Amino acid sequence: MSQSGPPADAKQAQAAAMAELEAAQRKKRAIDTTLANLEHSIYAFEGSYLDETAASGGNIIKGFDNYLKPPPTTNVNKKKIEVTEGDRLFSTSSGTYQQVRN
Repeated sequence: MSQSGPPADAKQAQAAAMAELEAAQRKKRAIDTTLANLEHSIYAFEGSYLDETAASGGNIIKGFDNYLKPPPTTNVNKKKIEVTEGDRLFSTSSGTYQQVRN
Protein backbone atom coordinates (compact mmCIF):
# COMPACT_ATOMS: atom_id res chain seq x y z
CA MET A 1 0.00 0.00 0.00
CA SER A 2 1.53 3.33 -1.05
CA GLN A 3 0.73 6.69 0.35
CA SER A 4 0.41 9.69 -1.93
CA GLY A 5 1.53 12.26 0.65
CA PRO A 6 1.22 13.27 4.26
CA PRO A 7 -2.03 12.57 6.06
CA ALA A 8 -4.73 15.24 6.15
CA ASP A 9 -4.09 15.92 9.84
CA ALA A 10 -0.48 16.80 9.10
CA LYS A 11 -1.53 19.16 6.30
CA GLN A 12 -3.99 20.89 8.61
CA ALA A 13 -1.38 21.19 11.34
CA GLN A 14 1.10 22.64 8.85
CA ALA A 15 -1.47 25.15 7.56
CA ALA A 16 -2.32 26.18 11.12
CA ALA A 17 1.37 26.58 11.98
CA MET A 18 1.95 28.70 8.85
CA ALA A 19 -1.03 30.93 9.71
CA GLU A 20 0.26 31.33 13.26
CA LEU A 21 3.75 32.16 11.97
CA GLU A 22 2.39 34.78 9.54
CA ALA A 23 0.34 36.37 12.34
CA ALA A 24 3.39 36.46 14.61
CA GLN A 25 5.48 38.06 11.85
CA ARG A 26 2.82 40.76 11.28
CA LYS A 27 2.73 41.44 15.02
CA LYS A 28 6.54 41.67 15.16
CA ARG A 29 6.62 44.13 12.26
CA ALA A 30 4.01 46.28 14.01
CA ILE A 31 6.00 46.21 17.26
CA ASP A 32 9.23 47.05 15.39
CA THR A 33 7.53 50.04 13.76
CA THR A 34 6.18 51.22 17.13
CA LEU A 35 9.62 50.86 18.69
CA ALA A 36 11.28 52.81 15.87
CA ASN A 37 8.70 55.61 16.20
CA LEU A 38 9.19 55.70 19.96
CA GLU A 39 12.97 55.91 19.60
CA HIS A 40 12.64 58.74 17.08
CA SER A 41 10.39 60.57 19.55
CA ILE A 42 12.84 60.05 22.41
CA TYR A 43 15.68 61.32 20.20
CA ALA A 44 13.68 64.45 19.27
CA PHE A 45 12.53 65.16 22.84
CA GLU A 46 16.04 64.63 24.14
CA GLY A 47 17.44 67.03 21.53
CA SER A 48 14.90 69.72 22.34
CA TYR A 49 15.58 69.32 26.07
CA LEU A 50 19.32 69.64 25.55
CA ASP A 51 18.86 72.67 23.28
CA GLU A 52 16.47 74.44 25.66
CA THR A 53 18.53 73.86 28.78
CA ALA A 54 21.94 74.66 27.29
CA ALA A 55 21.47 78.39 27.76
CA SER A 56 19.58 78.22 31.06
CA GLY A 57 22.49 77.13 33.21
CA GLY A 58 22.47 73.39 33.01
CA ASN A 59 20.74 70.10 32.58
CA ILE A 60 20.97 66.57 33.92
CA ILE A 61 23.61 65.60 31.34
CA LYS A 62 26.06 68.51 31.62
CA GLY A 63 25.33 69.43 35.21
CA PHE A 64 24.04 72.62 36.82
CA ASP A 65 27.37 74.37 37.46
CA ASN A 66 26.31 77.57 35.70
CA TYR A 67 22.78 77.67 37.13
CA LEU A 68 23.59 79.99 40.03
CA LYS A 69 25.91 82.26 38.07
CA PRO A 70 24.37 85.54 37.01
CA PRO A 71 23.77 85.94 33.29
CA PRO A 72 26.32 88.05 31.44
CA THR A 73 25.41 91.73 31.28
CA THR A 74 26.39 92.00 27.65
CA ASN A 75 25.30 89.80 24.83
CA VAL A 76 28.76 88.48 23.99
CA ASN A 77 28.40 86.40 20.83
CA LYS A 78 26.16 83.76 22.34
CA LYS A 79 26.89 80.78 20.19
CA LYS A 80 24.56 77.84 19.98
CA ILE A 81 25.89 74.91 21.94
CA GLU A 82 25.98 71.82 19.74
CA VAL A 83 24.43 68.65 21.04
CA THR A 84 26.75 65.68 20.54
CA GLU A 85 25.94 61.98 20.51
CA GLY A 86 27.75 61.72 23.84
CA ASP A 87 25.13 64.04 25.36
CA ARG A 88 22.30 61.75 24.30
CA LEU A 89 22.23 59.54 27.38
CA PHE A 90 18.68 58.27 26.90
CA SER A 91 18.80 57.62 23.15
CA THR A 92 22.11 55.82 23.21
CA SER A 93 21.07 53.62 26.14
CA SER A 94 18.71 51.70 23.88
CA GLY A 95 19.91 48.44 22.41
CA THR A 96 18.22 49.17 19.10
CA TYR A 97 19.24 52.84 18.83
CA GLN A 98 21.91 52.27 16.16
CA GLN A 99 19.52 50.23 14.02
CA VAL A 100 16.93 53.00 14.07
CA ARG A 101 19.45 55.79 13.38
CA ASN A 102 20.79 54.09 10.24
